[in-house]
Amino acid sequence: MGRWAHPLLTFAWAAFLLALPAAASAQKVALVIANSDYEHTSQLANPGRDAGLIAGALREAGFDTVELASNVARPEFMNQLRTFRQKADGAQTALVYYAGHGVESKGTNWLLPVDAALNAEKDLPFEAVEFGRVLDTIEGAKLRIAVLDACRNNPFAVRWTDDNRSVSRGLAPLEVDDMLVIYAAAPGNFAFDGAGGNSPFALALARRIVQPGLPVQLLGGMVRDDVLAATDGEQRPFISASMTGRPLFLVEGPDTQMAWLTGLYSEDEAPGANTAPLVNFADATDALSSTRGIESTDTAALDEQAWLSAARTDTVQSYRAYKEQFPDGAYARFAEANIAQLLDPTATGGEIESEKPWIISLGAALPDRYAVDLGAPLAIDGVWRISTNDKRLRIERGRAFAVDGWNHALLFRVEPEQVVAINVRKGENGEYLSRDILLNGDTVMTLRDDGNLDVRVATFPFPVNFVLIREALDDPDALARDTAG
Repeated sequence: MGRWAHPLLTFAWAAFLLALPAAASAQKVALVIANSDYEHTSQLANPGRDAGLIAGALREAGFDTVELASNVARPEFMNQLRTFRQKADGAQTALVYYAGHGVESKGTNWLLPVDAALNAEKDLPFEAVEFGRVLDTIEGAKLRIAVLDACRNNPFAVRWTDDNRSVSRGLAPLEVDDMLVIYAAAPGNFAFDGAGGNSPFALALARRIVQPGLPVQLLGGMVRDDVLAATDGEQRPFISASMTGRPLFLVEGPDTQMAWLTGLYSEDEAPGANTAPLVNFADATDALSSTRGIESTDTAALDEQAWLSAARTDTVQSYRAYKEQFPDGAYARFAEANIAQLLDPTATGGEIESEKPWIISLGAALPDRYAVDLGAPLAIDGVWRISTNDKRLRIERGRAFAVDGWNHALLFRVEPEQVVAINVRKGENGEYLSRDILLNGDTVMTLRDDGNLDVRVATFPFPVNFVLIREALDDPDALARDTAG
C-alpha cells in the first residue's frame, strides 16, 4: 500500500532551532474553527468548506498566522482558544471565525463542540463554549474582529422540555467595545447554508476580506449588503461594533483584482495549516449573484441553481447536499450517478491515473478485486489517496484494491482493480487492521483528527509508515458513529 520512508536523524537541526531567539509576535493573526461532524446531533455540510474559503482569504489579505481547526471537541476547543490568546496578545489585528452549531440561552450565546450532548439546557456551561470566552482571546490585540457563522436552528431544542427562556433558533445580540462582531444573521434568525459549495455569508465575507482599500469599519456593512442581495432580503447579517473613527484596513491600496481565487478546490490533498485552499471564485460569486431574483417558492429554479452549484464543485459532498435539499429533484439521478463515479472511479470507465510499466508485473501475484470475497461494511469504506505516491485505492468491505496503476518501490507494477490489502477490519480506539499483500506485513490504520489515516505496516526489520488521505467515504456518518462508539 505504500513505499518505504527512510527517516533522517535531525537532532542537530532541532538543537539549532531551539537555540534561536523567540520570534516576535505576528502583526495579524487569525483562528478559524469549523465544526461539522457532530456526534450527538445533526451534522452540517458547509462549515468545513466555508472555513477553508475564509482561511484562504485571510492568508491572501496578509495575515501572518492563520490557524485552521476542524471538528474540535470541547477540550481541544479550549486549548485552541488558550493558544490563540497568546498569539493575539500584542498583535496588530486578531480575528476569530467560527462556523458550526451555536445556541442562545437566556441571553448568552454558546458555541457547540462536536462532542456536545446537551440533554438539558443546564448542561451548556459544562459541554459548550461561551462566546464571551472567544472574545476574551482577542482582548490583547489592537484591532479585534470576531465572526460568528453559527446562526442556525437549535438542534437540541426538542430535548429541553423544562420551562425556560431559550429560543429555538438564531443567536442573541451582544454589546461590545473596541471590536467588531459580525453575525451571519440577525438576532433570532438563521442563516442559509447554501445548496452546495459555500454559503452566501462566507462568499460575501471572503470577497470583502481581500478587498484593498475597504475600511474595517465598513466590512460588516458591505457583507450585509451582499448577503441581503444574494438572498432577496431573507438573510440579514448583524453587526455589533464600537470602534475608532480613524479608518483601519485589512488590505491597504486600491481595489484592483483577486487573482488568488481563480483556481479550483484541490480535492487531492489535505490543506496544511498555512496552505491556502484554491477556490473558483468566479463561479462562487456567480453562485452568490445567481440566487438574486429567485423567489423561494420557485422550486424549479431553486432546483436548477442547486444542481449547477453542486456540479461546479463536483464532489461527493456537494451532490449529497443537493440530494438532501431536493431528494426528488430533476437532477437527482444525475447526482446519484456522479456520486457512484466519484466513489469508485473504475466502475463506469472513469479516468485512471497510471504510469508506464516497469520490469515486473504483479498481474499473477495480486488477486483481482472480484476474486476476494466481500466482508462486512466498514466505516472507512471509500476512496483514499496514498501519501507516498499520490495514487488512489478503494477500501471496500474487507479489501483494498488499486484505483490507479502505479509502480511499486521494488519495481513491481500494480494494476487498477488489483487487491493490495486483505482482511480489513475494525480494531479498537479508532484503529483499523489489515494485511498488506505488497509489503507482506500486518497493518494498523489509525484515524487522525483531520479525518485521514496514519498507516503502519509491520515489515521486517523496519516498519513502513505513510498516510491515507481521505477523498470520498461511502457513508461519512458511519465513521463518526464508529469513532464515537
